[in-house]
Amino acid sequence: MDLADICKESLETRITYLSLISHMASIDGNLDDKEINHLKNLTDNFKIPKNKQPLIFQEGTLSKDEVESGFADLRKQKLEYSFFLDLINMAMADGILMEEERRMLAHIQTSIGIDNVEFHNLMNFAQTTISVDVHSVIDPMYSYVIENFFGWARQGHIALFQQTAFAVDPVVDQYLKGQL
Repeated sequence: MDLADICKESLETRITYLSLISHMASIDGNLDDKEINHLKNLTDNFKIPKNKQPLIFQEGTLSKDEVESGFADLRKQKLEYSFFLDLINMAMADGILMEEERRMLAHIQTSIGIDNVEFHNLMNFAQTTISVDVHSVIDPMYSYVIENFFGWARQGHIALFQQTAFAVDPVVDQYLKGQL
């Protein structure tokens, strides 16, 4: 499966995408160090120029209308699945998915037009990848979940990009992308 290059999207679209992730991650009042590092990695992967990066890291600056408009733009560009997977990984950057984060994701899922089955496929995949250790034998149950997700993606259900974080750990992320 060839992964598309999100950097072919306009700079404005990429900034909107990452600003929404930053905004959602900071809803709880702060971005912790792991979240900031993950967002910095995404910013580099999305080739955001240094002079534009402050637009992404401005906490709490998006209004409800800006968020809804951003979600609509993502849907128009067919970026909602990639965005949602990146958002899940951002929520899990600290290693755990808190109940309030799960509720926020469920709300966003509806706002960006992802149905319940797709939501669970994305959540199961992200929660599995957080536990993968590429330096040891991967648990067959994890392999099963990953293969099912890739099969689902290969059938054209979702658009995935080279820059989409398949896992918070960059080593696991590259390993998974190599499996496609």
